[in-house]
Formats: sequence, structure tokens, C-alpha cells
Amino acid sequence: MEFHYGLWIGVSALYSQSGRQLGEENARPFLLNHHLPTETLACKYDGSRNGHTINISALRIAMQNFDDALEVTRAVSEQHLKRVGKDNQPGIWDLYIIARASMALIAFQKRFIHQANPSPIVSDILASQYQFISGIFMIGRAKMQSLDPRIFTNDPVSSDELYAFADEHGIFISPNGWACAGSTKKIMEFIEFCNEGAGNETGADLAAIVSDPQAWYRYAIASIELDCLCEAERVQRLRVKSTDRAKECEKAAQIYSVLGAYCRNLDPDLAAMPIQGSFESRALTRQNLILGVLGRPPVTSLSRKAIEERLGGDVLTV
Repeated sequence: MEFHYGLWIGVSALYSQSGRQLGEENARPFLLNHHLPTETLACKYDGSRNGHTINISALRIAMQNFDDALEVTRAVSEQHLKRVGKDNQPGIWDLYIIARASMALIAFQKRFIHQANPSPIVSDILASQYQFISGIFMIGRAKMQSLDPRIFTNDPVSSDELYAFADEHGIFISPNGWACAGSTKKIMEFIEFCNEGAGNETGADLAAIVSDPQAWYRYAIASIELDCLCEAERVQRLRVKSTDRAKECEKAAQIYSVLGAYCRNLDPDLAAMPIQGSFESRALTRQNLILGVLGRPPVTSLSRKAIEERLGGDVLTV
């Protein structure tokens, strides 16, 4: 799953205890997107969302679990920031990793072979946290795709700047034209919460969510690093095909490579992964490291079809 889809797509089609898909109308792959009965309204808030359809059914569930979602977010943030030696405001790379690691909570629950009492559905608390944290992930992803200057270093970015960037670049609007639901005030509250760092407070008990929080974190970091490897390779191949965009592709590859190196420094086994050699061999060693963390048997190869599908597409927005 990690090589084929990545954490975001890999969990978006799963169902929560309320019977809704985590990705709602944007669940991927689209083949698994089930259009569920949904109450909608037109967004009344200023900015790029105004007038677009919002999902009231999902919003009600998410708001019921808002405080619990904050505690899960704090726990994920604490786990990561302790590893990188920070106790204050995270940098933009850290925010991106915290968002992806949050998604990994769900993926790890489903994939870890030693998970106690596995459930076929995702709790509404984790599903709601997924809804909120996806915005942070998409801001980071859009900054990388647009080669935003602030993404080249792991500097802190103000909450106001993060919100303004999301609004300006249409991040609050999904591919099907629906808008992120919730008031501007509530969205800002969550962004500010993520942006303040872990502090001295303790969030949710991760051991109550996943059987092995340390293994979960290793799984998350390794999965993110694999995704960075794939994205760097994808834009390098795009550079060869699109010579008029060579400089932009080189910059994008640099971003993913530097973020991947940041991840490798967080785990000794990941740090030992080869950074030279064919893409296929490097991707395979990383996927097998991930499978080892999950307690699953290794694979002997990645199919040519899977590789081409994973590296296909042009999502650079510059």
C-alpha cells in the first residue's frame, strides 16, 4: 500500500463508525469512492470557499469530536517534536510530517500485524482528526508543488500565512468543487493549535490507539520518506520530458530530497537505506523496511506497472 498509494490515498476510502468514508466525496482511489447521502449547504464564509458546496453531514460528526481530535493531534505532535528535539513552534516540514503521521495512525491500525483488537472501521475521533489534519497536509503539499520559497527550509510559518496561502491557492476547494466545511474561526483555531507546538501538556494516550506507538512512528517516518523518494523521482523524470520546465523540476526534486533526508535522520534503520542505485532497488528496500516494521513478509519486487503508475502524472503547479 505504501508504495502504491501513500498514506493519504491509502486511508481515504476507509469507513468510520458513523458509516462515512474518511475522504468523503474525494475518497481515493475513485473506484472505491461510494457516494453517500449527504446534507449540503453553500459556504457563506469569505474567500475562495464562498458559494461552494460544503458537507454538513461530515461537519456535524467532526465538530462533535473537535476537542478529542485536538488531543490526538497534540499526541502526534509531541511524539514527533520530541524526536527532533523541539518543544516550541514546529517548522513547515514538521507540520507536514505531523499531518502525515496522523494519517499513519489509521493506516498502522489496519496494517500492523500485532495490533490488539483490530477493528474493520475507524473511530469517529480518528476520522474527525483526519478531516482536520488533511488541511495541514494539503497546505504543505501545495507549497512543495508550487515551489513556495518557504518550503525550502524548515522555518516556522505563521498561522495567518498558512491560512492565507490555503485560501489563495484554492486548497479549501476539493477536486469536485466542494469546499472545506466549518467556520473560518474554527479552521484558524485548529491551524493555530498545530502551529504552537507540543508545549508541556500531554495529549491522547497513543498506546490506546495503536499497540506500539514507537513502531507507528517508525512506520510513519519511513512511509513519508518513501513518498519523498517517489516524488523526487517523478519530477526528475518529468524534467527529462519537459525541458522547458527543467529548472522547476530540479527545485521540486530538491525539496523532496531534502525532506526525505530530514526523515532519514529520525530513524537509524532508515538512515542506513541506500541513496544511490536504481530507483526500483531503493524503493524496494524501503517498502520492505516498512513491511518489517508492520511485521509482514518482504516482497521480492515492485512490478513495472506499479512503478509507472506511481511515477505518472504532472502535478507541478508552477
